[in-house]
Amino acid sequence: MKLAPRDLTLLAAATLLLFIALVLPPVPLARNVADTVVVFDITQSMDVEDAQIDGVPASRLAFAREAARRALRELPCGSRVGWAAFTEYRTLLLLAPIEVCDNYNDLLATLAEIDGRIRWGNASEVAKGVFWALRAARELGGQPAVLFVTDGHESPPITAFPRFDDVQPGQVRGWLLGVGGSVPQPIPRTDGEGNRIGWWRAADVMQRNLAEGQPRSREHLSELREPHLRALAAQTGLGYSALRDPAELPRLMRDPRLARPARVATDLRAIPAAIALLLLCVYFRPDAFGGRLPRLSRTSGT
Repeated sequence: MKLAPRDLTLLAAATLLLFIALVLPPVPLARNVADTVVVFDITQSMDVEDAQIDGVPASRLAFAREAARRALRELPCGSRVGWAAFTEYRTLLLLAPIEVCDNYNDLLATLAEIDGRIRWGNASEVAKGVFWALRAARELGGQPAVLFVTDGHESPPITAFPRFDDVQPGQVRGWLLGVGGSVPQPIPRTDGEGNRIGWWRAADVMQRNLAEGQPRSREHLSELREPHLRALAAQTGLGYSALRDPAELPRLMRDPRLARPARVATDLRAIPAAIALLLLCVYFRPDAFGGRLPRLSRTSGT
């Protein structure tokens, strides 16, 4: 069987493209990539189950971890992510930012271990924790952005923001991300191993001093403290957003105000491979395109 010239051209082009797909090295391309430290509030109020993951009730901390897990899957190669944890009044860096594609499994493994078992205190001085997070990020090379995920529950309650004169507003970029519902919920009480042993009661926690005639203080209950977080964001120069859907986190991490330009080795082999596949489809099934392409002729030879 003798092939028509057009058939020969299609097969030759498809063969060449497949060869290119096999040998094409990664190509450095300019891209905007994320460079962030995600800080997880691991205090006991984050164990309140008033969040949802795909319609299923979940704790605030589990919701935050799921959002981070999805972000790792969606961030472009060249992005760098690290983990930190906040409890008591300190934020401690658990893993300095590392490249997401080369270290994907390590990032997932360490993320899975961030829970109440690593909690080193029962206080929840969020404002101080945010300032400690900004300090830690400022001292890292490249000064990554900070994404601090919290419900904003201060325990003991505060009457004024602490002063950290060595951290100037806007010096570190990032977001305060609020999680939790708007209805006050009981706070689970857990032991050092993360096992639930009851609930925090009014007599167990420090209550706010309220003027006569005001409603009773309910610091043993927890909800998303948005006004407090907005005020804290203004104090530190961070942005604020309520995190309602896990899919929102990768979008915030790719925020152009936070992303940095980088030349990233990008695998483009799928492009010539896809074009080769299209040419082969035209060769073998010209009618697969709705009859818009003419059927290629073949002539017999002896």
